[in-house]
Amino acid sequence: MNELSIVSGKLQLLSIIGDPIAQVSAPLMINAALQVKNIPDTLMVPFHVNPGGLQNAVNGLRYIQNFRGGIITMPHKKQTLSLLDSASDAARATGGCNVIRRDTNGMLHGDMLDGEGFALSLLTRDINVEGKKVYLAGTGGAGCAIAYAMAARQVKELIIYNRTMDKSTELIKKLSSRYPDVNIYAGSNVPEQVDIAINATSVGMGENKSLPFSLEKLGSTTTICDIVIFPEKTPLLRLAEQHNLSIHTGRSMLAAQIELMLDFILHKDS
Repeated sequence: MNELSIVSGKLQLLSIIGDPIAQVSAPLMINAALQVKNIPDTLMVPFHVNPGGLQNAVNGLRYIQNFRGGIITMPHKKQTLSLLDSASDAARATGGCNVIRRDTNGMLHGDMLDGEGFALSLLTRDINVEGKKVYLAGTGGAGCAIAYAMAARQVKELIIYNRTMDKSTELIKKLSSRYPDVNIYAGSNVPEQVDIAINATSVGMGENKSLPFSLEKLGSTTTICDIVIFPEKTPLLRLAEQHNLSIHTGRSMLAAQIELMLDFILHKDS
C-alpha cells in the first residue's frame, strides 16, 4: 500500500500509543490487513506518548473527529483504563486495556485482547493449554490478561511470578476466587517442570539483554513464550533455542490479535 495515496481529508486515523514506540510493528501489520480487507481511507500511525502526558493525549483523542481508535502498548495499558468512558468485562477484570475506540460522540471505550490473542496464537500451533502446567512471569496489563485467559481455559496449574510480590499475591487472590478449580500459586524466577513458560514483562525488549526467568530447571518439552515483539527473538528465546526448547514469539501473539483488534476498533456502531 502506498500510504501517501490515501492521505486526504477523508482519512480515518488509527494509532498505536506507547513509550518507547520506534520498535512497534503493529502499524505495518494493521495497514497490510486494511489493504487485504479493502477498507478505504484508513491508516494506522504510531503516537509516542510518555506516561506524564498520557492523560492529556487520551483526552485529546476525544476531539479528533476522524480518530477511530487504536492499540495501547507498554507501559500504558493500566493507566489508560482509568481514562476511558467505558470498558469491557475483560478490561475491568484484568485492570488494563490494549485497544480503544472512539464513538461519534467522542466517548472512548476499551477492551483487553492480550489474553485472548495469546491463547489463539497457541492454538494456531495446536498447543492447547487445558490441563497443562503453566508458568507466567509478569502481572502488568498483558500479564494479567494472559493469566485470566489461562485460568479460563482450565489449565491444571498456573504459577505466577512478579518481582513485586504484593502484585502477584493480589492477582492470585482474584483468580482463585473466580476460578476455584484451577491450582494457582506464586512462584520464583526459577520455574521447574512446566509445560509452558511465559514472559509477560518488558524484560528483553530492545537493547535490554536481561532474562525474565531462568531456564535452568525446565524440562526438555517446555514451550518458552515471550510477548516482547522487538526483537522477535529475545535473549530468552535465543537461550531457549540453545537449550533445544520450543519457542513462541510475541509477534505470533500480535498476529493472532490483528483480526480481533480491527473488529473492535472498526465496530460498525462506533
